[in-house]
Amino acid sequence: MRRREFVVALPGILAVAACGDSSGPDTAQPEPPPPPPPPPGAVPGANVTVNIEDNAFVDPNGGRNGDAEVTIASGETVGWRHVGANPHTVTSTEVPSGAMAFDSGTIGYNETFQVRLSVPGTYVYHCATHPSIMLGSRIIVT
Repeated sequence: MRRREFVVALPGILAVAACGDSSGPDTAQPEPPPPPPPPPGAVPGANVTVNIEDNAFVDPNGGRNGDAEVTIASGETVGWRHVGANPHTVTSTEVPSGAMAFDSGTIGYNETFQVRLSVPGTYVYHCATHPSIMLGSRIIVT
C-alpha cells in the first residue's frame, strides 16, 4: 500500500518541482537604462576649457564674454563645451599675423570644439549667431 501511495503522489511532486523558482537563467530581465551623459567639464585633450552658456562664454575663472580670457602656451589646445540650450558658434574675429582663423560651426548642448594654437599673440572670438551679446572673448598664446 505504501508503494501505491508513493506512485500516486509522484506526479504531484514532479509538478510542484517543475513550477519552482522562476529567477533562473531562462527568465528575461529588462535591460537597465543607459547611464546619463557625463556632466559638463573639461574637454578631453584640451589644456583649458571655456564653457558656452546661453548668451555667454565663461572662462575657468568665471569671466564672461568680453571678460572671458584664457592664456595658453604655443602649441596648446583650447576647448569649448556647450552647456546651454541655444545653439552657438565659436568664431574667430581677430587672429595674429600668420595664424589660421577658426570656426566651430553651430554646436549644441554637450558638444565640444577645440583648436590648437601655435602662433603667439591674441585671438579674439565671438558667437556668429549672437555677435552683439557673445563677443570679445580672448585667447592669449605665449
